Parts: sequence; structure tokens; C-alpha cells
Amino acid sequence: MSVAFEQLKALYRLSRGTQATLSLAQPVIGVLLATTDPPAGRFALAFAVMVAGFFAAFALNDLLDAPLDRRRRDDAEPGSGSGSGQEQGWDLERAGLHPLAGGRLSLRAGVWWAGGLGAVATAGLAVLSLTALALFVAGVLLEAAYCALARRSPYKVFLSGVLVVCGAVAGWFVFTDTVDARLGLFALWMATWEMGGRNVPNDLADVDEDTRLGITTLPTVHGPRRSAVFAFCCLLVAAVSCVALALAARPAFGTVGVAVAAMSALLLLVAPGVRMLRDPSGATALTLFNCASFQPPCVLLGCLAGLWW
Repeated sequence: MSVAFEQLKALYRLSRGTQATLSLAQPVIGVLLATTDPPAGRFALAFAVMVAGFFAAFALNDLLDAPLDRRRRDDAEPGSGSGSGQEQGWDLERAGLHPLAGGRLSLRAGVWWAGGLGAVATAGLAVLSLTALALFVAGVLLEAAYCALARRSPYKVFLSGVLVVCGAVAGWFVFTDTVDARLGLFALWMATWEMGGRNVPNDLADVDEDTRLGITTLPTVHGPRRSAVFAFCCLLVAAVSCVALALAARPAFGTVGVAVAAMSALLLLVAPGVRMLRDPSGATALTLFNCASFQPPCVLLGCLAGLWW
């Protein structure tokens, strides 16, 4: 029993279960933007597909990055501030570390896990929406491209934004094929939130380690200061587009939802972004990353509260 439990924990960590679970808020927001009263059966199937899809996508990332993750483990220098990042603060991204690189999970098991979940997501999306299925496939291809560019281009940060948009707006297209301004605002929020709130801050926290491993990111190429400015500009756009979306979709968000969207944008994006702009260190970058990861779930809770009250 203990061996099976350890394997389950390793699979959960392969999928970065905490991040994957938080990320589910994104397509669910897309669903509520498309319809405030989704049919229960269709929503249940859609949610199961979302879980499978996001857990598969995060697992795929670790599978593709396994060689680099092993080098991170082998090249980590005690006391350097790299590695687990504990010297800089708690890192939500690396909670549990990478089980493949750590030898706690076999490559075969990881491939079966990611492949099985991906197959479930593909089959479910084929039933629900071919557009959403195309977005899922596009997201997988973008994930592979992003990992392939690890040592080649710092501008893969833009791929990360598009990748997140694919996963988020899939929830919208599961329930409608109509396209309007709200979808554009939603996509803009998701792309800039990912780039400014997660991708660049995560790279800032790992800048020393990435430099040692030859990984090209905005911080390793353009330096922490310029990268922080870029991230903060993205955060401002994300905050404005999030609030604009809440106002444009007021029937779905309600007064409570609009207020929560505005407060979360200010407290979880702009405020920690200002701190990182003033001090683009690993510690402030990790704080921003952790805060930003909770912003879409907070917006979702506000939206649900707005629908009820």
C-alpha cells in the first residue's frame, strides 16, 4: 500500500498537481463567460476533461524537461540560491520537485500517465467540441515547442502566453462557438498574466541556475531589471483587461465578482509587481509568482459569488 501511495504522489508531482488544480480556474471562467447556467451533465464531462487535460499538459512539460531537470539536480550548488529555491522563499512551482529527475518515478510510468490522461482529454473534447479539441492539440504542440526552445530563444515567453490562452478559452468553446469582445479580453488577460505573473518571475528566480545551464530566458539575456520592467508592463495589461472583462461580463460576474476581480488584480498582480520592479531579486519574483498563481482562482470565486448573490 505504501509503495502504491508513493507512486501516486510521484504521479501527482509529475503533473504539478497544485499548479494544475489552480489552473482549472481558467477554463471554468471561460465556461461561465460563455453561459452562466451550463447544463449539469455537459459541465461535469467538461470538468473531467479539463482535469485530465491540465494534468496531462503539466506532466508532458516535466517529461520533455527531464534531461534539464536532471542537470539542475546534478549541478545544484549548495548555498547558491538555486535548486529548490528554499533560500529565497517557498516556490509553488517546485513544490515536491520533479519525480523523474529525482528518480522517484520511471520514464515508462510517466509516459503512460501523461499519455493516458491525454487520451481521456482528447476523447472527451472530441465529443464536446472540435474547436476545443483543436485548441488542446495546439497547446500540446506549443508545449513541445517551448521546451525545445529552452536553450535557443528568450522569446519563448510569448509562446507561454499563447499556450495558456489555448487552455483557458477551450472552456468557452465547449459551450459556444460565438466570438465577441469578452473572449478577446479574456485571452489578453490570460496571456499577459502568464507572461508577467508566472513565466518571467519564475525565470527571474532561477536566473543564476539557468545561466549556469545555458538556458536562455529574458533574465539571462536581458538582465533582471529589464525583465522586471517587461513583466510589470504585462501585469498592468493583465490587471486592466481582467477588470474590463469583469465589467463587460457583469451579468456573469455581478457586483461582487467585479469587486473581487479588481481587488485580486491590485493585490495579487500589481502590488507584488511593484515590489519586484523595485527589487528584481529571486525572493520578490517568487512572491509575485505565488501570488499571481492564485489570481484566476480568486476571480472564479468572485464570479461564483456574484452569480449567487
